[in-house]
Amino acid sequence: MKILHTLHWVQFAGTEKVCVDLCNEMSKNHDVYLLSKAEISKYVNHEVNIVKLDFEKNRYNPFFLYKIAKILKKISPDIIHCHNTKELEVMYNARIFMSKKIPIVATKHTLRAKKRYKKADLCVAILEDTKEILKDGSIIIKNGMYEKKVNPVKKIDKFHIVSAARLSPVKGMQTIIKAALMLDFDFKISLFGQGEQEQELRNLIKELGLEKQIEIVGFVDNLQDYLASADVQIIASIFEPYGLTAIDGVYYSPLLISTNTGICSQILPKELIFESSEQALAFKLNEIYANYNKYKEIFAKVKKMKDEFSIEKMTQKYINAYQELLK
Repeated sequence: MKILHTLHWVQFAGTEKVCVDLCNEMSKNHDVYLLSKAEISKYVNHEVNIVKLDFEKNRYNPFFLYKIAKILKKISPDIIHCHNTKELEVMYNARIFMSKKIPIVATKHTLRAKKRYKKADLCVAILEDTKEILKDGSIIIKNGMYEKKVNPVKKIDKFHIVSAARLSPVKGMQTIIKAALMLDFDFKISLFGQGEQEQELRNLIKELGLEKQIEIVGFVDNLQDYLASADVQIIASIFEPYGLTAIDGVYYSPLLISTNTGICSQILPKELIFESSEQALAFKLNEIYANYNKYKEIFAKVKKMKDEFSIEKMTQKYINAYQELLK
């Protein structure tokens, strides 16, 4: 099968990771193309054919749409798979210049309702609540990812708490920082990620006098090594459409706790869920520190589910959906 994925590149975050992992896995058995900005190139393997394009400009320009139509005619894919609203609209409008109407699949990676998704021949939701904002006939395919080899970093001599997310208010990093003031034990907190809230969070850490206990590490390619070497991972998001870092936790962390959102609301037992407030998080962390082995045993049962989140299973579900659409 010849498959064209399209991605409106902004930064390498959850949507981009899902798209890249799908391309890499599908390229093992299919002819895969990826239409996106040049920045995506370093994340995909050599079997994926990169077609460099910026979807940010000229989306309604007929000359741009004609250019897209020429690219589509040249590639002649069996399926077009879109991962964002902007390029879904571009792919749909470009078909004006084509006699062959190539089927379009669109994955909805966020919970923000977009009417343009009605233009897709098949919509895919990543969770049940996402499906509720899509048109009738949409399906659910939950996200998965590759499990990477782990090379643990040296453990520190304090209770090590980690969190990895985009540094944005909705991810709740400020909740973690404020909760640190209420912890009853010696700790180190490492925050992984980048984003528009970084300076605000650094200022908050300084304001609360927590510079020695809390570090903003930034983005790392080997997050799995840090998760495997920590004592507990936190997802403090106010809401998550899915939450890929939860799968990181299932793969690598000895213990994961989260707010009641995204995939965590489905896979974590109530003992590992906390309310979205610094008081609730601090209470949970103090409980965990005092009863660490008990909580690790609870999470160990969740870790046995890790094969359910393999990239292979997710990819096969998409291939099955493509084949059904092409019948």
